[in-house]
Amino acid sequence: MSTPLKTVAKRPLEDLFNAVYHDKYRFQDLAQLDVLLNCKREQYTKAGHTRAILAPNEILAACLDFTRLFVVDFLPINEDVVYSYRKGMSALDAVVCHKDSKYFFVCDISHFFPSITWERVGLTLAQAKDRTPISDFDLWLDRFVHLVCPETGLPVGFSTSPGISNSALKPFDDAMKRNCDDRSLRITRYSDDIIVSAKTKEPLHEIEKLIEGTLQETFSNDFTLNQSKSKHLHRGTKVKLLGMVLLPDGSVSVDASIKDEIEVLLHFHATNRSRFVEYVGHSLTKGERRLSGLINYVNTIDKAYLDKLRRKFGVATVDYFLHRSFS
Repeated sequence: MSTPLKTVAKRPLEDLFNAVYHDKYRFQDLAQLDVLLNCKREQYTKAGHTRAILAPNEILAACLDFTRLFVVDFLPINEDVVYSYRKGMSALDAVVCHKDSKYFFVCDISHFFPSITWERVGLTLAQAKDRTPISDFDLWLDRFVHLVCPETGLPVGFSTSPGISNSALKPFDDAMKRNCDDRSLRITRYSDDIIVSAKTKEPLHEIEKLIEGTLQETFSNDFTLNQSKSKHLHRGTKVKLLGMVLLPDGSVSVDASIKDEIEVLLHFHATNRSRFVEYVGHSLTKGERRLSGLINYVNTIDKAYLDKLRRKFGVATVDYFLHRSFS
C-alpha cells in the first residue's frame, strides 16, 4: 500500500518558508547557502563500526527541517513493507509482523545511504511535485536535491535522509511485496535491514536470489546485499530480528546481551559509582544517558522485563532512568 495522495493548498516556496520561520532564518539561506561549508564531518562509532557523518550547523539544519516538512514528508512509500523512520512506527512493529512465522531470512543492504545516489535522490524528490504544498516546486527541485545530497550519495546525519531512503526504495518494496504475496511470504524492511518469513520452510529456499534479483531489476547495480549478514533462522533456535528476540509464543523481548548490560550498569550505579564510571568510559553523564536509553528501549519492547528490573533493583531506581532526561 502506498501513501495516499494528500490534497493541499499550494503557495510559493518563499511564502511558506517565511510563514514557518518569520525572520529567524533568511529565505536566501535556503536558496543559496553553500551546504558543505555549513556542516562538519564527524565519525560515529557503534558496536565497533565507524561511520562518517555530515553534521549540519544551525542554519543548514533549519533549511533541512523545512525541506523535510514540505517535501520529504510528502513522498510516497510502501507502508506495508517499510517501517523505519515513520511516526508511530518502530523496529518492534517490523518484528511483530513476523510473530506467527516459523522460518525467517534476514539480510541487509551494503552501504545503504551512500548507495542512494544523487541521481536517485532527484528522481525520488520529483515524486513530491503533486503532493507538496509548494506551488513553484519545479523551479526549486534541483536546489532541493543539492541541499539534501551535496555529494555523490545520501549523507548520514541530515534530517532529510531517512525519509528519502524510505521513498527511494519504493520500487523495490513494491516489487518484493508482490513477489512475497505470490509465495505466501511476509516481508518488512527497516532502513537497510530486510526480514522475510514464512510458516513453512520451502518458500524461503531461493529467497536470497529473489531479493538480489529484485534489487537488480529495480536499481541495476546501485544496491547489493551484505553477504556476511544474510542468514536463515527458524523456531527452535534463537530468532534474533533487528536486535530483538522473537520468543516461541510470538512475544518479543530484548536480546540477552542488552539485559546483561542493563543489570550490570544498574548494579554498579547503585553500589559502586566509581566502577560505573569506569565501565561506561569515564563519563558519568554519558553512562547515565546510555542506561536511560537502554531502559526506555526495554519499555517499548518488553514491559514484563521492565517489571522484573523494578523488583530486582527497586521501582525508584528504574523509574529514575525511565523518566528523567539526561540530554
